[in-house]
Amino acid sequence: MKKTILITALIIASVINLNAQKFDNFFENKSLRMDVYHCGNHESAEYVLHKFIVEKYWAGSKVNLIDEFNYGTNMLKVFDFETNELIYSHGYCTLFQEWQTTDEAKEMNRCYEESVSMPLPKSKAIVEIFVRNNRGEFEKSFSTLFVPDDMFVTTEQKYTFQVYDAMINGDPASKVDVLILPDGYTESEMDKFKQDCDAFVEVLKTFEPFKSHINDFNVRGVLAPSKENGVDVPRKHDWKNTILDCHFDTFRSDRYCTSPSYFAIKDVAANAPYDQIYILVNSTIYGGGGIYNYYSVSTSGNMASAKVIIHEFGHAFAGLADEYFDSEVSYSDYYPFDVEPWEYNITTLVDFDSKWKHQLDKKTPIPTPVEKKYIDKLGVFEGAGYSAKGIYRPSYDCLMHTFRGDVFCGACQDAIVRMIESYR
Repeated sequence: MKKTILITALIIASVINLNAQKFDNFFENKSLRMDVYHCGNHESAEYVLHKFIVEKYWAGSKVNLIDEFNYGTNMLKVFDFETNELIYSHGYCTLFQEWQTTDEAKEMNRCYEESVSMPLPKSKAIVEIFVRNNRGEFEKSFSTLFVPDDMFVTTEQKYTFQVYDAMINGDPASKVDVLILPDGYTESEMDKFKQDCDAFVEVLKTFEPFKSHINDFNVRGVLAPSKENGVDVPRKHDWKNTILDCHFDTFRSDRYCTSPSYFAIKDVAANAPYDQIYILVNSTIYGGGGIYNYYSVSTSGNMASAKVIIHEFGHAFAGLADEYFDSEVSYSDYYPFDVEPWEYNITTLVDFDSKWKHQLDKKTPIPTPVEKKYIDKLGVFEGAGYSAKGIYRPSYDCLMHTFRGDVFCGACQDAIVRMIESYR
């Protein structure tokens, strides 16, 4: 038995070493950021390249370079120019893709700032963006050539701010690096922001499975002051001059807080290594937002902030979907009933084998009736993804559904743990 364990350990170590060597062959230990504009309407869209920026930190894994989850509405792929070998990929979602599902997108065109980061290629590389169509399949939407010594590849860093280490557990290459950005905190409120960063760490330590995996995380905050205190609330015609331009009423939903100024977000984030961006808004208004591998937003001064923080982080970090179906949203037919959603914690039963089916008790009926004997069990309960019919969730209640309880269901916890492990 000991010999078998030793052989297995040696094989794993060998694979890790080979993958690390692959990183060194293809990449510098820096980031390449590609800024683009994503423009279009409900039916069509196109990308326009803005610029490439070399940034000094790469926090991502140097071992797991190819996305294993296939999550997100978008997929970034990087190919070595000489060999056409896929050397990096990363799934994500965008604010533009959400806007495309609104009624407004049927009436007008818009452009959104979009930015993707990857390890810095040593040689020429082809950078492509794929977008998921209405059948759930990725289609190529954009392709460009990156040339390392091109005169217009900039190394300019727009902002230089101090960084607050709220919790550091190790090398960024093997940890989940969460970078907290402040919006609506003035220069005199930076100490308050540090306290809110510490409070964020305590939130991670409170909710499972983050609590059990807290040593897998680093948390830093960028001390970036705004000229004014607070946040934009368009419905009240209340506008603030803040560094990240966050606002409520996104897509005319009162509690949805986001920022359209994604380039500014990435400019501030360039001050430290990061895998996940979390924006803390200096406000007591209830609300927030979370977009997979894009950013999370929540307010720091609301009584429900702890659960909002963890809910939004569930979206942005693990790609979890909203499990509620009875709240007002601006989306129209967000999930087609004849396509399996990419998010792990909801299903249309089109391809339930790819979801949490393996976690179910064999005696649990599918779909699962709302009866007392199933309330505390993992099941397949109808109502999720903004629809009362046709879409199913794993449990009667969960932090991705309501804030009545304090736990993620077993399916969501499984998804979160697998995502944490992918960063090692």
